[in-house]
Amino acid sequence: TRRSCNSPDYLILESDGSDAWRAEAALDTLREGGIGVLPTDTSYAFVALLSSNDGIKRILALKGIEMGKKPLSLLCADLSTVDRYAAAIDKPMFKLLRSCLPGPYAFILPARNAVPKLVHADGKRTKRREIGIRMPDDPVLAQLLSQLDEPLLCSTVPTSDDGLQLVCHSPADTGDAAWCGLVDFIVDAGERPVDGSTIYDLTEGQLTLVREGLGPLLA
Repeated sequence: TRRSCNSPDYLILESDGSDAWRAEAALDTLREGGIGVLPTDTSYAFVALLSSNDGIKRILALKGIEMGKKPLSLLCADLSTVDRYAAAIDKPMFKLLRSCLPGPYAFILPARNAVPKLVHADGKRTKRREIGIRMPDDPVLAQLLSQLDEPLLCSTVPTSDDGLQLVCHSPADTGDAAWCGLVDFIVDAGERPVDGSTIYDLTEGQLTLVREGLGPLLA
């Protein structure tokens, strides 16, 4: 079996996204305020629609994250969506984003008012609202995002001691995957990296490395 004892809906897709149309039920669950697991280019991630307060609260509780203590990330379909939720993107910054997105990067930017208070964090040096922005280069996720009218909030799925993320595919793994019974669906598109994204802070108008992960470092 490939389902946990609590049996979230478990869908196996081709890694290239060729059958992503089969995930319509997962999209409907998100539209109804649910949460699930989707592949990205840097890991699997817990996701909820940005407009779903209940979904966001479930992810925060699941990950043990205190509201407002760290900027969470949005999965965006395109740069126009990025601009709708992140502020202070001038021409040089837009050129930078366009040159490396889609890709394995997360950028911390000032948040616009369209970002719910549940999601943004206050900056370390100021009380300015901040948000992480991602535009992953993943064929499955790209197709699913294109069918939604808003970004997805995301948070990385924990990695087991064996380096696995979708550990709920085996009943023997339920001890490592207590989260399996707390999500509504899982979309399994095969192996994805577990190294995480490279994170840059752009809130001061310059490129500041926060964490090195996948992808070449940016100049």
